[in-house]
Amino acid sequence: MSGMFGLLVFAACAPLPSSTSTQLALEPSPKEERISTLEVALADALIEIEKMKAREPMASGADALPAIPPNAETGRCYAKLLAPPNYIDRIERRIVKEASERRETLPARLEWFDEQVLVSEAHVRLTVVPATYKWQEERTQVVPSKSRQMLVTPARYNTVVEEVTESPEEWVWRPGRGDIEKIDEESGEIVHQVYIPTRYRQIKKQILVEPAKYRKVVEPAVYETVRKKVVDVPEHTIEERIPAKYKSVKAQRVIEPEREVTHYIAPVYKEFSYREKVTDAKLAWRMVPCERDLNKELVYKIQRALRKLGYDTGGVDGVLGKYTLIAIHDFQKQKGLATGRLSSESIQALGLEF
Repeated sequence: MSGMFGLLVFAACAPLPSSTSTQLALEPSPKEERISTLEVALADALIEIEKMKAREPMASGADALPAIPPNAETGRCYAKLLAPPNYIDRIERRIVKEASERRETLPARLEWFDEQVLVSEAHVRLTVVPATYKWQEERTQVVPSKSRQMLVTPARYNTVVEEVTESPEEWVWRPGRGDIEKIDEESGEIVHQVYIPTRYRQIKKQILVEPAKYRKVVEPAVYETVRKKVVDVPEHTIEERIPAKYKSVKAQRVIEPEREVTHYIAPVYKEFSYREKVTDAKLAWRMVPCERDLNKELVYKIQRALRKLGYDTGGVDGVLGKYTLIAIHDFQKQKGLATGRLSSESIQALGLEF
């Protein structure tokens, strides 16, 4: 860098060619040219230093994105978004016409004569015609179609009576008397065996005769008509060619013995403005709204703010859909914000509190 800067300073300080003949200097003077050239060289050197500083962290690895957001706040959510590149606005003064010399031989005597002098050169004038817009209607689905089952005929049942066994038949021993009764050898009691027949009970049952019948009912989707402003004729330019203008002036001609005069014609400069990239786009941590904060009311506000700025969100429905996400991305690109998803800085740039 020091070598480049020295070369620039050296080239800026080179002396202008001298002439022994008479010179008529036009603006700017050689001293002013050297000062201006030095200023341009110094500005170029300073910008090169800034670019080297911006490239040093990338070369050393300090540019690596940390695994955890630095200075993260408790209760906040963060995400890796694509930060836009950084630019420097530059103004460069370039020479469009080199310095030159014009030698003129003047006659010994002078006389007056009429001469046509160029006042303004032929040029092209550009006129910008602004774009025109028109309103366009678009149908947007609000509620999708759905189907449901409607009961046509209920199921039919028959009631039948059925006997079921309550207790099976059995023989039981009961206390008895008389010699014909059996005597329990252990206790000495008289017992006899009694037969108990099977007992039944009746139950009622519902038997399906014919199942219920249903039919499918389809409810149509609900649409609404949305008017939006679209470009009818885009912005364009019209070229108008302006011819050169001349005027007649009185000039004096030398009629004495001729002599040679050298005219110095100063160089012509023009300033150009442009943007120079210093750093490329890179991933960076940005605060984003958490799921609990991204409610329907917040999405409503974001959609209204975007539509007020002229972005198409596909309607104001409180849903972070495809058109709303595209509008957020376009807004972030225009404002130079990090892209990739909805971030807190984008919400604040829309003038909303978060």
